[in-house]
Amino acid sequence: MADYDILVTDLSVIVTADPERSSSENPLGRVESGVIGVKDGRLAYVGPASGLPRDAQAAETFSARNAVAFPGLIDGHTHPVFGGSREDEYARRLSGVPYMRIAAEGGGINRTVRDTRLATEDELFGRSRRWLDEMLRQGVTTLEAKSGYGLDMQTELKMLSVIGRLDREHAMDVVPTFLGAHEFPPEYRERREAYVNLVIGEMLPAVEAQGIARFCDVFCEQGVFTIGQTSRILNAAMDRGLTPRFHADEFVESGGALLACEIGAVAADHLTAVGKNAIAAMEQSDVIACLLPSTSYYLGHGHYAPARAFLEKGVRVALASDFNPGSSVGCNLPLTVNTACTQMKMTFAEALLAVTRHAAESLLLGDRLGQLRQGYQADILLLDIPRPEYFVYHFGRNHTWKVLKKGRIAYESPFEPVFLS
Repeated sequence: MADYDILVTDLSVIVTADPERSSSENPLGRVESGVIGVKDGRLAYVGPASGLPRDAQAAETFSARNAVAFPGLIDGHTHPVFGGSREDEYARRLSGVPYMRIAAEGGGINRTVRDTRLATEDELFGRSRRWLDEMLRQGVTTLEAKSGYGLDMQTELKMLSVIGRLDREHAMDVVPTFLGAHEFPPEYRERREAYVNLVIGEMLPAVEAQGIARFCDVFCEQGVFTIGQTSRILNAAMDRGLTPRFHADEFVESGGALLACEIGAVAADHLTAVGKNAIAAMEQSDVIACLLPSTSYYLGHGHYAPARAFLEKGVRVALASDFNPGSSVGCNLPLTVNTACTQMKMTFAEALLAVTRHAAESLLLGDRLGQLRQGYQADILLLDIPRPEYFVYHFGRNHTWKVLKKGRIAYESPFEPVFLS
């Protein structure tokens, strides 16, 4: 029997993101002139070619032609299941019409809710699968996907069913999150406590019985769900076996990050308006800061989350695209990485760890994803770049050459490589 199912040879650099290989001089755990061996969908060897036994046997060997290898990218905050689109609203916003006016006229999230309620499960699945295909081509091998455009029992469960089907049928790992508390639907606009009670008393038991969702999210923000309402929902979700992570302090400092620390959420997301006290509290906690710079870019307000403040306090930072039909209509996680570097002053190493190792940790998958490390799942991104830093240096180009998911090729670029021999 062969030692390896696949040997990937002739790698110019392997970026392992393995903390055991990392140092201040080598924060990404880079390995030069490397080889990767895969057995049964897991990484069996990651290291220099000189360390591979000469008599090692493989069922298949292919040359990477001096490609750079990264761990498969992980997008830890997305909303890819939705009906309709809102490009007309976007054009109005560009002409100066405030979002709140558009929402008051029936637009915004509630417009997407109407379209999603009308769509069939098969329609939502087919549309979402195309978005996932696009993300895979950009090197994303795992993503978190939220419900939240149903805001009623039937549609929320329908969305989670789509997300579960995507996880089963798509090459990616898809991590499901219940976001029934994304907004107040029109029929509950004047009865907000009644909707909170509906989420807690009826939706959460049904979500638990369905058995798909792993996380529970709430849009904790001024004008949406209050700190008290968010706490009630998330505590009830934990009683149902769901792990809390939620939208916090996006537009104003509302206490969301402090609540995340108090209840032990795995992550607090957005944090554009987070305050110093909350950053200090996160320093003393295990809460990961999941930052979404593409949203700030898309909304055009020029205000980004204080990534450097988190990093200087030792808070783990993840990055995500926040792909959704209203405030971040883009599936390009590499562009998110570039934006984090240019606008939030993250280093290349910090930003890459934020979409690999730390993103995996934010989804409670850090024991098997986010690193090129022996025993981990063989999710490998092979890049047509001369050195790792080129990934963020040359933005707007898709550098993906091949994507391996669980040791099998899930995507190959149809274009001839530029840099590979």
